[in-house]
Amino acid sequence: MKEVLITSGTSFEGYDIVDYGTYKFTQTILNSNFLKDFGTSIADIATDRRDIYQEKIDEILNETINNFTDMVRETKYNAVVGFRTGVEEYTNNVTAVVASGTLVNIKEQYKSEFDKSSFIRNEIYVRNYYDLLVPRASKVVLASEGKGTKISVWFNNYNNDDIKALKAELQFTNIYGDNITLPDVDFTFDKTNLKLLKSDYVECKLPDKYIKMISSVKVYIKKYVKASGVYEIDADSIGIEMSDVKFKALKLKKGIDAVANYKSDGLVWTCNCGHVNEGGAEECVICGRKQDDMKNSITFNYEPMLEEMKTKEYVIEIKDVLMKYIKDIDTGMRMQLLEIMESGLNYEKSRGSMKDSVIEKVENLFLGL
Repeated sequence: MKEVLITSGTSFEGYDIVDYGTYKFTQTILNSNFLKDFGTSIADIATDRRDIYQEKIDEILNETINNFTDMVRETKYNAVVGFRTGVEEYTNNVTAVVASGTLVNIKEQYKSEFDKSSFIRNEIYVRNYYDLLVPRASKVVLASEGKGTKISVWFNNYNNDDIKALKAELQFTNIYGDNITLPDVDFTFDKTNLKLLKSDYVECKLPDKYIKMISSVKVYIKKYVKASGVYEIDADSIGIEMSDVKFKALKLKKGIDAVANYKSDGLVWTCNCGHVNEGGAEECVICGRKQDDMKNSITFNYEPMLEEMKTKEYVIEIKDVLMKYIKDIDTGMRMQLLEIMESGLNYEKSRGSMKDSVIEKVENLFLGL
């Protein structure tokens, strides 16, 4: 049954009026015998009889309102503004109870999930992967509007397979280091054959308050369904050991599925997706990234420099390390690095060693944060 909203005012909170219709009314005629009983005022009628009359009037009024609502349902409109009820007197002692109003179409106003006071959301990058040409869990989204927690997992679908469903175990770790496992969670997909699959939201048993406390997650895929059959993954997943800052920066720079930095020794090369390819391979056999593209994006390996900086005690020593590597660093970054050093030297005069702060700023600069 179509829902009809009715107001005596001119608008509905949380809705926009998108179309105005005509003014409509319905009426219920009161028979003459009933009206004759009102020859005197209601106040002059005995209390017990007055209650009976009031019940009868309420019954007729409700009937009229219901008839009016049913009439609206038969139209293309879904709401009424300026709604009124009353008693109309016609000729020949004919009286009717009338309900009236203007028909309108309304549409619920868009409200971003982030504007809802009860809305909680946490997006977490997955901390493990399979070095296989199978769906790769890249991100887990936890969300709640105060009525239980729902979960969605994003999968990189390298082979563009028509994946219909997927069963997985999710292992969460909270900020205290405690683990909680959700076994055998079934995920389905509204759209398939996409490079990035976002599962439909599934209700889970995590308390709402737990969402903000989740710090990491691992997804262990049990099996998945394609048009050609059901497939199981007979392999161990690989854990990702990387700081949160570096992990997030890697994702932002290299893609949501990235789990490793590119490196090569001439014989083999490691792709951003983590797969180790033969040295002569032009592109990764798992994700399709081209080796030349990754080579061209690598300008300076800053990690050895950072490790050497960490062995020093004061900024002046850290600056000496920088100067040893500076000729290999992109020209655009040199000035920013020197400014970090000068700022650290100035603060160190009054605040003591600024080693940790300076190294953090240097690392963030290379990570693009």
